[in-house]
Amino acid sequence: MSSFKLSKWYFDCVTDLGDLIIVYTGLAQWRKFRLHYSSTLETAKEAIVERRSLRPQSSPEISGPRICWRSKALKVDGAWEALSCAVSETIYRSSEGSIEWNCLMPMAHARIGDRRGLGYAEHLTMTIPPWKLPIDTLRWGRFTSSSAWLTWIDWQGRYSRRIVYMNGEALECPMIGDERIEASDGMRLSMDRSLLLRDGLLGKTALSRMPSIGKLFPSRLTEMAERKWRSWARLERNGRPTVEGWAIHEKVSWPQ
Repeated sequence: MSSFKLSKWYFDCVTDLGDLIIVYTGLAQWRKFRLHYSSTLETAKEAIVERRSLRPQSSPEISGPRICWRSKALKVDGAWEALSCAVSETIYRSSEGSIEWNCLMPMAHARIGDRRGLGYAEHLTMTIPPWKLPIDTLRWGRFTSSSAWLTWIDWQGRYSRRIVYMNGEALECPMIGDERIEASDGMRLSMDRSLLLRDGLLGKTALSRMPSIGKLFPSRLTEMAERKWRSWARLERNGRPTVEGWAIHEKVSWPQ
């Protein structure tokens, strides 16, 4: 078994007007190395602002249908109230380790600072290093509206798997792309990719303030390419009214 372990929390909040803040916090352990890492990515007028901290942070507090997380270092005070059931999956398992995905709140009332809107919360645990995954491309995303939610994970490579949930039900989706998702039952989600939140190699974006990462971890980690969007999205289903809302989604490519 690998000595690698990652515990990563993801939270977000998007207002009705599309202003957003994304929060990451977690701990990575590999051999004798321990890395506490927290960050925020948010819209500020017409700019995208990121803040990062390597200080140890307190764990999120879970109390029934409510999650709270605070960080003095990042000046974050957030709370999420569940509007949906949780979903979870073992995404991958091998002799090298596993990946457990726990989507605690696919849709929630969210507040981060003075921002209020719909949000999302998940916790990912990995015991296999990301540079050892048998994968070429990952697409992940979440969509929320006043009456429906959708979340998806699409792995393509030597190991391929698609996980899609809508309103608590698993869907078969033959098509998942950067602009649309199509399910076998006729569901279609269209996304306009109106705002590019991040674009580049992880070593130059999310991990850019940690130069030691390049020395401690294989280049297959720092050379992963990420594109992340905020999209206005349209959900169409057979026999039901069309609904619209905000989606946050990304594509991550591993170096070959």
